[in-house]
Amino acid sequence: MTGAGFFRAAGVLAAKDLSIEWRTREGLSAMVLFSLIVLVVFSFAFDLATIKQLGPARLVPGILWTTLAFAGVVGFTRSFQVEARRDSMTALLLAPVDRGALFAGKSLSNLVELLILEIVVVPLSAVFFGYDLMAMLGPMAVVVFLHTLGLAEMGTLLGAVAAKVGRGEALLSTLLFPVTMPLFISAVKCTNAVLEGEELSTVSNWLLVALGFDLLFLFVGLLTFEYVVEE
Repeated sequence: MTGAGFFRAAGVLAAKDLSIEWRTREGLSAMVLFSLIVLVVFSFAFDLATIKQLGPARLVPGILWTTLAFAGVVGFTRSFQVEARRDSMTALLLAPVDRGALFAGKSLSNLVELLILEIVVVPLSAVFFGYDLMAMLGPMAVVVFLHTLGLAEMGTLLGAVAAKVGRGEALLSTLLFPVTMPLFISAVKCTNAVLEGEELSTVSNWLLVALGFDLLFLFVGLLTFEYVVEE
């Protein structure tokens, strides 16, 4: 395929998935509800005195990324259930497009859904744990996007593996979290720095780690997705 054909195929697939999600709202609503429950539970676990004593920078990074990680598993599993219900993955594989374009399209739709979820969850975390999000909106957006990108890429690839063997969330969690652990460590470190009011330059090494894993997951997905969905 030409470059234009690759990106067009990826865009069409992503638009299809997002259109289905917009009509049903099954995956996104489940992710939002799960995230809301987790944030409420943690907000009651730490009273206001404890939050003030420890500070949001000690609490929020771990809570936020734990919430997003498990909510993401719900979304990644859902992204392949639509094809599994009607065996439409076979039709996608018969289409004259590069398999890497299928991976790129699926990853893009998962990334968009995760970003929509984070638009809801991050402000809610600011409300529940009492930090000024607007004062750090730019650095927080950079950190969240950079780490969400890698999560969406690897979640898409391993979501296809889990869907292939029919194990769902249990297998996906077992595969995803060990692989993406360095990405989550980087996310917690960078989020902590942002909440402490530090410049992103102070955690530039961690940002480079996140960027490196984003590129690594992208290349691995593009190269192996064909074998994952066909074997």
